[in-house]
Amino acid sequence: MKKLLVLATLALMAAGCASGATPSIPGTLVGVGERTLSISVTGSSTYAATAPVVAGALKVGYTGSNTIDVINGSGSYSNGVESGTFAVALTAFGTSFNGSVVVTPTATPGFAVSVSGASLAIDGDGDFTVVSSSGGVTLSFGVTTVNAPGVEPILDTLSALENDFCAKAQQTLAGLDPLQVPLGAITNNLYDNRSAFGGSKAVLAPLTVQTWQEAGEFDTAAGNNLAITDDISCKTRSADHLATLALTTAPDLQCKVLNQASLAAALNELTPTELATYNASPNTLSFGVDSVKQSGVEWLSPYQPVQAGAGPAGTTLVTSQSLLVNWTDPNFVLFPDTIRGVHYCTVKSPAWFYVYASTV
Repeated sequence: MKKLLVLATLALMAAGCASGATPSIPGTLVGVGERTLSISVTGSSTYAATAPVVAGALKVGYTGSNTIDVINGSGSYSNGVESGTFAVALTAFGTSFNGSVVVTPTATPGFAVSVSGASLAIDGDGDFTVVSSSGGVTLSFGVTTVNAPGVEPILDTLSALENDFCAKAQQTLAGLDPLQVPLGAITNNLYDNRSAFGGSKAVLAPLTVQTWQEAGEFDTAAGNNLAITDDISCKTRSADHLATLALTTAPDLQCKVLNQASLAAALNELTPTELATYNASPNTLSFGVDSVKQSGVEWLSPYQPVQAGAGPAGTTLVTSQSLLVNWTDPNFVLFPDTIRGVHYCTVKSPAWFYVYASTV
């Protein structure tokens, strides 16, 4: 997330991987991952540790379509020898970041380092490195996501649904006949850069959808701390634009149907006891109408997809964010197909629904 106190610099972390482990491609976490901290302190005090994150999370916040304005969160780390807690609070000021990084080892006095005027680079996995100095101490603090298949096989199964998630979304939203337009006929481009995804467009012919996956970090019911896809954003074509190719279509469905299908897939993986606990909880999930936006920039801007107690009977409300501009909309008839004939959705991932339902 940054550089030095005065001279701060951010770079992706490539160290701290266990032997044989493969760092995920920046921004394109495939399946389930584990996060590792790499900490080095020099100056008036010294300390070093490379250890898995065992609890907690760091969260990236956006103020606009592509601009990260906040990175914050806390948690704990342990490798069996070195352990402790960490807290990160960074806020954008123009194009730089200010804030603090605090590391508190279990058996050593803690380190609190101020960050000022730092540039930021962070990917969709949430990987970053901070190098900053204050009070005679220089702290290097990095986060690396490492693919971790087999830790929780159910999450592997649900994460695999992301491989063609937006292609299936195209079929579902536009009512396409899968025999007429099979998944193999839909190209799905996965982006490792949010800005590049923001500038991309779904294509009518050859039919191409665009995908952005934003990772999140969660404590699971099995006691693991794992990185999984939190949100999925899909850019697809509208049903009436697809109809111009003489394809069978139906009126566009709301994006919420994708969330409903993901919840159903997640609940199918719960044990009978887990399912009974979820169904008896006051925090079961409900789905509201889509939050419909008027432009691509607005669609990519932050919103609150999950609101506790905001649904019927106090349930937790899950809302999809969408943008739909019909090809035949007379208000857009003079616009190019980069503007009209599009249907965009941002929804929660199947893996997120499983983690929520199994820990409610």
